Amino acid sequence: MRVLVLFLLCLLLAACGGQTPEQMATGSTSVAIVRVLVTVDLPPTLSRAERLATRQAQPVTPTAPPPTATPTETPYIGVFLGEAQGDSDVPRISQPTSAPTPTQEGGCAVVFDSAFGSAWRQDASVARQIGCALQERFGFAADVQVFERGVMYRRQDTGEIWAIVPGQLSVGRYWFAAIAPAVIPLPLSVPEGLRPPSDVFLPLWLSDPALQTALGYARTPQQVADLNVQRVEGGTLFLDVTIAQVFILLDNGDVYGAF
Repeated sequence: MRVLVLFLLCLLLAACGGQTPEQMATGSTSVAIVRVLVTVDLPPTLSRAERLATRQAQPVTPTAPPPTATPTETPYIGVFLGEAQGDSDVPRISQPTSAPTPTQEGGCAVVFDSAFGSAWRQDASVARQIGCALQERFGFAADVQVFERGVMYRRQDTGEIWAIVPGQLSVGRYWFAAIAPAVIPLPLSVPEGLRPPSDVFLPLWLSDPALQTALGYARTPQQVADLNVQRVEGGTLFLDVTIAQVFILLDNGDVYGAF
């Protein structure tokens, strides 16, 4: 009997153990709160070999290097027509490029090099006199001196000389010498602010009074320029790379440009 009483008392205490005093006083029923725990499965730790294999399997996008500044030559002082147009994008080349391939451009086998631009093609009479290109563009270093009404160039490796007097509203004129003529230098009376031709240009300048009158006296000292040329049926496409000026020199001595 005593054992039964003790058992009932234990059951009573267990029933009241989950209630607060207030609940026991009011006789309210307790609410059980259930917490659900979520188990997260962590991936296994990869070995060094597995990490390397995973990295190699992922595509890698290369990062482009920053642009590198390219030094350019400074245009020479004393531009012939107008001010310098800035550094030219035309590269200086010393030899003709590879053998030409046929083209549909006017039925010519050799294309006109884009370095000479297209402004000269706007005049149909000039285009007709030029004809087809005969060889690819090539270049060389030259001496240059700017005059009152024109400019003189001398190819450094061969000694060829050009004296160019472009026309302002009409066709201009030019002189060419494969080698400088032999002349006896004479004393010159040069107007103030001007100068005589340099030693490499003086012989040709003195040899032709018409050339002297057309060019006038020099405005600048002798300087250096890069030239590109392309031979054509009617003459030569002539580019002063340093200041980006193009002349059309025809075989009859006429000049068109500068373009």
